[in-house]
Amino acid sequence: MTERPDCPAIDHHSAAFARDHAALYRQARAACPVLHSSAYGGFAIVTRYAETRAALRDAATFSSARFPLDDRRLGGGVAIPPNALRIGMIEMDGAPATRLRALLQPWFTIPAVVAASARITQISRWLIDTLIERGTCDAIEDLARPMPSLLILDVLGLPLDRWRAYGQVLHEAVAKSTGSFDGLRWLGEDLRRSVEQAAYDPDGLLAALVAADLGTPLVCELAMMLLFGGTDTTIAAIGHALRHLTEVPEDRQRLIAEPALIGVAVEEVLRLYSPSTGVARTVMTGTDIAGQAFAPGDRVLFAINSANRDERMFDDAERFDLDRPKRPHLAFGWGQHACLGQNLARADLRVFLAEILARMPDFAVDLAATVRYDSIPLVNGHARMPMRFTPGVPTTPDVGAWPVLTAPRLQPVSR
Repeated sequence: MTERPDCPAIDHHSAAFARDHAALYRQARAACPVLHSSAYGGFAIVTRYAETRAALRDAATFSSARFPLDDRRLGGGVAIPPNALRIGMIEMDGAPATRLRALLQPWFTIPAVVAASARITQISRWLIDTLIERGTCDAIEDLARPMPSLLILDVLGLPLDRWRAYGQVLHEAVAKSTGSFDGLRWLGEDLRRSVEQAAYDPDGLLAALVAADLGTPLVCELAMMLLFGGTDTTIAAIGHALRHLTEVPEDRQRLIAEPALIGVAVEEVLRLYSPSTGVARTVMTGTDIAGQAFAPGDRVLFAINSANRDERMFDDAERFDLDRPKRPHLAFGWGQHACLGQNLARADLRVFLAEILARMPDFAVDLAATVRYDSIPLVNGHARMPMRFTPGVPTTPDVGAWPVLTAPRLQPVSR
C-alpha cells in the first residue's frame, strides 16, 4: 500500500472524525479518493462509490475472513481493529459462508418478510401504546432501541424481556467501548445456556439453527451475528429519520399526505445518513484501487457513508430527495456479504415510521438537546433524542408489559 503525503491520515474511532467525517470525505472524493492511516497497524480508506461496490463484489481479492495472528489472536475481518470475536458468516469466505447463507436466506426473503408484516405492526403498535399518553419520550431509548431489538428476539424465538440487556451489550461492542468484550462474553454464555436448555420458541430461527446440527458454538455465533445485524444499524436509521423529518417538515407533511412514499423515504435515510459507516477487507492478491497499488495483507476500509454520497453516482448527493430516481445505494453492502436481513430491516423501518406518522404526526425532536455518538467506527447514530408530540390514546385499554403477538411469526415461506 503506497503512501501519499497529500492524503490526510484519519482515525475513524476519533471524536474529530465523528464530527467532521462528512466534510473530510467530500474533499477526499474530489481530490484524494484513497485516504491512509497509520493507526491500528495501518490501513487505507476508500471513499468513492464505484471502487467500493466493485471491491465488495470481489470476495476473492478482498477477503472478509479472520486470519490467525498468533496462537491466541485473530486478525482480518470486517472491522479495524478486528472484532473481539468472529461474527458468523459475515467474517467467513467461500464455501463456509455460502453454506450458512443458504441455510438462513429463506427466513429473510421478501415473501417471508411480507408474510410477517402484521407481526411487525403489532410490535410497533404496542411500543407506541406504551408511551402515547405521555406526550414526551426519548426517541432513541423509548422508540428506536426497543423496536428492532424486540423484533430480532422474536425472530430468533428468544424471550422479549432480554432486549434491554442484550441491546446494551451489542451497542457497547459496536461502539468499541472499553470493557465491551466482557459483555460479549456474558451474551455468548447466555445464548449457550438458552441453546443447551432449549429455552427458545420451537418456531423461531434459533430452533431451526439447532435442528441444522451445526453444533452449539456455531449456533451461538450465528445468533450473535443476527443480533448484531438486527439492532444498532436499524436503531440509528430510526433516529436519523425522526431527526430529518423534524428538520425538514415539508418532507414529513408529504409522507403524511402520501404514505406510499414512506418506502422511498426509508431508502433516502439509508443512503444519505448511512448507519453503517464502513466495512473492512483484507487484500488477498495484488491489486489497484483508484491508481494506488495494494499488496496481499493490506487492510482497507470501504467507507459506505462516503460512497452513498458520491456525486458521480447520485445527483445532488447530499440532499434528501423523495423524488430521487431509484439507484442502488450501499447501506447494506454488496455482493456475497450483503446484509442478509436487509428485507427485514426495510420492513421494520417502513412499518414503524408509518405508525409514528399516523399516531404522532406532530412529533418534534429537540434538536438542541439531541446527542450524536461521539465515536462512529461501525455505526453512525444518536445516543439521546428528546421528542415531544400531542398525547394520544392507546389502541388497547390494557397495555401489557410485553406485546401480545398473534400474527404469523417470520418463517420461511415454504413452510
